Amino acid sequence: MKLFAVAGELSGDAHGGALLEGLRARLPGLRVTGIGGPCMLAQGLEPLLPMAHLQVHGLLEVVRHLPRLYRILWRVEAALAAERPDAVLLVDYPGFNLKVARAARRLGLPVYHYSAPQVWAWRRRRIRTVARCVSRLIVLLPFEEALFRAAGVDAVFLGHPLVGQRAAPAEVAALRERLGPSDETPLVAVMPGSRPSELARHLPTMLDALGRLAARGYRARYVLPLAESLSPAQVAPLLAGSPVPVHLAPGAFLPLLQLADLAMVASGTATLQVGMAGIPFVVIYKVSPLSYHLARRFATVRHFAMVNILAGREIVPELLQERFTADNLAETFAALATDPARQQAMRHALAEATATLGEPGAYGRAAALIAEGLRATAAAGP
Repeated sequence: MKLFAVAGELSGDAHGGALLEGLRARLPGLRVTGIGGPCMLAQGLEPLLPMAHLQVHGLLEVVRHLPRLYRILWRVEAALAAERPDAVLLVDYPGFNLKVARAARRLGLPVYHYSAPQVWAWRRRRIRTVARCVSRLIVLLPFEEALFRAAGVDAVFLGHPLVGQRAAPAEVAALRERLGPSDETPLVAVMPGSRPSELARHLPTMLDALGRLAARGYRARYVLPLAESLSPAQVAPLLAGSPVPVHLAPGAFLPLLQLADLAMVASGTATLQVGMAGIPFVVIYKVSPLSYHLARRFATVRHFAMVNILAGREIVPELLQERFTADNLAETFAALATDPARQQAMRHALAEATATLGEPGAYGRAAALIAEGLRATAAAGP
């Protein structure tokens, strides 16, 4: 039994690795080829080429890489035609993966897509491509199922995979020991993002804001849980000039969620995880001016932070683009950090919003659904 799988960035690779683990448990003889990162490779993916060749971020950045991306797409199309897998599994990354879906459907191959394109936010026309080319769409947000089904897509919500993810007690204890004795000051998570471009755009302003908070008399312990996609060498020069000490904790994202009192978080998946942990926080984000202008022009949502989108209102303050300044961040964060009643109200609202995301075990349910489809396809024959 053969599966062709594609993930284009680290978050998709994490999803893909968990799905492949579940599939291998159900289909021991499964062979998987395609494009993925370390998580998928650890589950036996035979790589067509490194996932790093696909990693491009930002609207403008994509344009100059289009020739290379199309060469990769043609190579994927050739591999699908040559291998004729029993199914294709596409994980997020819709700009590229929906083109792969078209190629797969032209060959008559079943296509499973995990993590839906955010057509509710922008580029709603993509829903037509999904309806034509995707056999089964597994969505991660509860409201997406009805949205896609109304357009004729076989969509299903099986819960969000982040629900129930927690660090092991030993990992939490290890981080607590690394941070040293508590002096009763708040522990603040500083989360500038997992990409080098996000680090460069966000961290200097965040550090400047910490200095302004200190000048206001606010005292806290700051921890930056460095993502695996970044190296300490990339962060060290920035932290060396920080006006206040910031503890660098590589790979400590999940343990920190159980220890932090407050947070500053770059918009993205991390906002959902911090929200599920019930940590009051402020959202920040900045891209190139033209990228932001284009996104704003075509966006159909009022909010960027996922917890705000789930709630349909602003639970957590968003400091985006020109509003993301050191002064604004210091002022907004201080207003939250010095108001216990506001923090409690935010925790309550976060719990309500994230309760809609289902029960733990989403990866297992998705793997079971895909495995059932693979068995049916293999049984039917060519």
